Amino acid sequence: METDFLSWTRNNETYNEQPFIWKEIHNGVLKVLGTGLIEFIPRTLTSTQVVYSCGIHGNETGPIEIINDIISDITSGDLNCIQHTLFIIGNPKAMNLEKRFCTENLNRLFARDLSVKDDNYDVLRAKEIIKVMDNFFKEDTTKIHYDLHTAIKPSELQKFAIYPFTPDRAIDREQLGFLEDSGIDAVVFSNSEATTFSYHSSIKYGASSFTLELGKVQKFGENDRASFKEIEGTLRGILEGTYKKNDSISKLMLFEINIEVIKHDDTFEFSFDNTLPNFSKFKDGQLISKDRTDEIYANGNEQRVIFPNPNVKVGERAALIIRPKRLPM
Repeated sequence: METDFLSWTRNNETYNEQPFIWKEIHNGVLKVLGTGLIEFIPRTLTSTQVVYSCGIHGNETGPIEIINDIISDITSGDLNCIQHTLFIIGNPKAMNLEKRFCTENLNRLFARDLSVKDDNYDVLRAKEIIKVMDNFFKEDTTKIHYDLHTAIKPSELQKFAIYPFTPDRAIDREQLGFLEDSGIDAVVFSNSEATTFSYHSSIKYGASSFTLELGKVQKFGENDRASFKEIEGTLRGILEGTYKKNDSISKLMLFEINIEVIKHDDTFEFSFDNTLPNFSKFKDGQLISKDRTDEIYANGNEQRVIFPNPNVKVGERAALIIRPKRLPM
């Protein structure tokens, strides 16, 4: 057996054999379902099911290190996991290539019809992950999914979460409390359907699901693990059953999506250069972006930008413009 699950995954970019037992421990079993896919099945099932995913973008190494350490500590018995848990390292081939993705952005391949797409590595991974999730989640359980990422760009607010669009469900204040306890600085509430992994698990399975951006992309071994201390503690606490729920927030900044900036053609450009950090503010009336179809200007002084990327394909989202959000009383 490899020294750890990450090493095995890196050596098996594809795996078409049968699932196998990784390790039997005192209170359960770790079972490999496929490359980058490992399930912990406790001997006594609780009413909670947990999914921790990372590496959906292969170059986002910090979350991969966090999840691999958690798996290793369950394997060794240093972490007493009581929850039925699925761990996902999303894109092993892109990870080995030190690339964000191979052919297509894996985090745009969920909650959509994949039958019309060619079966490249990223599409096949999306299909495999969806199938594993379908088999993992049971009825009548509390479902949690945290999809861990790091951002390409620096950020004025270093750690932030994307709250998927859930029009038929009330805002989960306990989850907001968890995010604050995890050292998250801000939450951005989505206002429309998406093709992201966290939206998929939220809309399809009813999971409390979030995309968690934990800092800036680094190479393996170059991540500041001390900066992940709070989120590592809460993630482990959930698995051990020791995390104390909290529905009060005091420091968490809340935003909502105001404008989705679409790249309509190859003349698309921002009014700022690629060094602008996430959560940068605009001045009222400032030009944000333009192409042949549209010009977007700031309305007021409270709008900020996240995920600006002028190099996306035509027709794809090039940025999100956000504004402050107030919770209902």
